[in-house]
Amino acid sequence: MTGHEWVLADAFDRAAPTYDAMVALSPGYHGQLRTAAEALVDGLPSRAAGSDPVVLDLGCGSGASTRAVLDAARAAGRGDLDVTGVDASAGMVAEARRKDWPAGVRLVVDDALAHLRSLPDRSVDGVLGAYLLRNVPDRDGIVQEVARVLRPGGVLVLHDYSVAGSLRARAIWAAVCHTVIIPLAVVKGSDVPLHRYLYRSVRDFDSVEGICRRLQTSGLVAVRHRSYPGWQDGIVHTVVGHAPS
Repeated sequence: MTGHEWVLADAFDRAAPTYDAMVALSPGYHGQLRTAAEALVDGLPSRAAGSDPVVLDLGCGSGASTRAVLDAARAAGRGDLDVTGVDASAGMVAEARRKDWPAGVRLVVDDALAHLRSLPDRSVDGVLGAYLLRNVPDRDGIVQEVARVLRPGGVLVLHDYSVAGSLRARAIWAAVCHTVIIPLAVVKGSDVPLHRYLYRSVRDFDSVEGICRRLQTSGLVAVRHRSYPGWQDGIVHTVVGHAPS
């Protein structure tokens, strides 16, 4: 940026008041988050009676992913969860805090990696990172720290865009960004640099195979992934891995 360093957390601060309305325009956004949350809930290890599963929602933003986890747990009859939503954007966390949450949900402003490093070994049952890994500089560090804090059998679910390795996916992503997403941001007066960053960050992100390798290299097992139907097939992915039991 001319004369100033563009900071991602600051951009999300600026976008926070309209972020929920913006993502509502994305086809399948909330349904896909719910599918990722269901994978997290399904993968939580058993706990002793009276002990709530401990879940981290890293990159919780305005709370949509946190809500998806709670809804998935309720639908699965899993009972209460101890959930901490973490995001580096104070503006996004402020938007999340304006919503109604049950007891057991905490929302904190913190860097995801720093927060993980503050936790003891084997202290977390599940971690959700929706649209997280692409936006952090130390991707190996994040995955390695998650592997450290997961209890045996604990689950990591990553949900994000990834188009590397597919010419079709790259072409569709470029077309959608340049003909819909960025022009719409201009018309609506949104943070255009943030939308341009979205395009570039997805374009330059790991392939889904690369994401899976990061999990496997960190020691996670039973790594699998899925994509979604429609034009987002091969573009939006959910990757799941488990700490060894």
